[in-house]
Amino acid sequence: MSQLKYILDIEGTVCPISFVKETLFPFFLKHVDSVVNTEDPSLQALLKQFPVSQDPVSLKQHIESLVNNDIKDSVLKQLQGHIWEQGYKSGEIKSPIYPDAIEFIKKHESNVYIYSSGSVKAQVLLFQNVEGGNDLTKYIAGYFDINTSGKKTEAQSYANILKSIGVAPESASDVVFISDNHLELDAANQVGVKTLLAIRPGNNPVPDAEKYTSVTDFSSL
Repeated sequence: MSQLKYILDIEGTVCPISFVKETLFPFFLKHVDSVVNTEDPSLQALLKQFPVSQDPVSLKQHIESLVNNDIKDSVLKQLQGHIWEQGYKSGEIKSPIYPDAIEFIKKHESNVYIYSSGSVKAQVLLFQNVEGGNDLTKYIAGYFDINTSGKKTEAQSYANILKSIGVAPESASDVVFISDNHLELDAANQVGVKTLLAIRPGNNPVPDAEKYTSVTDFSSL
């Protein structure tokens, strides 16, 4: 029997949903002025990908609108990763990964993958800088985001991930995707991936939640 592989969402699954909206987003918004006035060539190249005037005022308004409306924009996600890196390095940001998720990731070392709308860079930073001094990156086999694999609500994205991790379509049931978003679970199900609905404190209610197999504590898996 094949050993199961696990694909984990982040927000609302392995850490509180409030972490992104109450810690990461505000930290980024606090640094938007420095972003739009940057002289860093790599950041300037990213800014040029936004479909707006390149003056600082227009860029700032566009970026703030994307953040405040939680738009899953690939350019924004890359910018956020750069800014959050500063916060992690300074110690201003620490990731509140649930203890049961930490133990789960360690237990299933090399069979755990992360899939988030946040950039791969931001994902790695998050798992490198866990509260309590934990660095979980050595236990994680790979990371996927909307740039590498596609939108999380589209079935093709999960087909892309299966191919990336070397799982044939006929063996998709050897992979388990865990998320708090039912639309993402539905998309993964379409390609045969097994799914679990994460129920965590503060998560939004899920329509027809009884249709899904749920998990409230990873130690039960």
